Amino acid sequence: MKRFRKSIITGVFVIIAIVVVFWAKSQYVVPIIMYHKIDGNSATSRLSVSPESFKRQMSFLKNQHYNVVKLEELTGMIKENGAHPGSSPGFLGRNTERPLWPRMYKIPPKTIAITFDDGYESNYISAFPVLKQLGLHATIFIIPALVGTDGYATWSQIIEMSESGFITIGSHTMTHSWLPTQPVQRLDQEIRDSKIAIESHLDKEVASFSYPLGGFNKDVREKVAQAGYKIAVATNPGKKYPKHDIFAMKRLRISSTSDNLFVFWFEITGFYTWIKEHRDKD
Repeated sequence: MKRFRKSIITGVFVIIAIVVVFWAKSQYVVPIIMYHKIDGNSATSRLSVSPESFKRQMSFLKNQHYNVVKLEELTGMIKENGAHPGSSPGFLGRNTERPLWPRMYKIPPKTIAITFDDGYESNYISAFPVLKQLGLHATIFIIPALVGTDGYATWSQIIEMSESGFITIGSHTMTHSWLPTQPVQRLDQEIRDSKIAIESHLDKEVASFSYPLGGFNKDVREKVAQAGYKIAVATNPGKKYPKHDIFAMKRLRISSTSDNLFVFWFEITGFYTWIKEHRDKD
């Protein structure tokens, strides 16, 4: 009788463990990390990470054998794993029905993408040499109207990074405007014309887009898709938003709080997004 009871208890624990593992995997969001400035102002600006911290973080990815991929590669990975990259949540006018069992994505372990917003000159001065030295790829989203102005990379610097093979250049709109409130004609200028402007300088396709301040809605998202981009990144659309919508991929902002490598590791496990979304208000 004791042996039977022990077998029952063991079986229950095994079932619970399986359910927990399945649930945890269903919450996984491929980590896309987001930087802004790589300079010495991390103590006073949340948008800054020190060059020393950045180098430690990139060395960690390299030494721990992370699968650092080009942002555009995630599109193929998500499609190959049976996702529905064109799906959107209910507030965008789509079907909000959720499957009984959440979809799990079999993206290769330790897959991660590195991105930078705004195109600051510190990306060229402090981040680019580290990425090139370690052989890591990243995407830098630039604002054509600000290229070459105070604090921003010049076209010659941007072209050099693009030609290196380690940096992909994406669009962060023409002027970094808040897109959800813009009229249709202005949306075309910000989304489509910025793509054309960057392509004319680089002489290569621009396939990725970043929403300024993470702001988008149904119309904005459709404009990005219609403009010919293959992938777009937001920041944190919220827990009600699909985990892997290729036109609004969720990202994790890296700031001075990630100077501690344990914190950095925890943020890039793929499960931190779930924690952050349930900690923060929508």
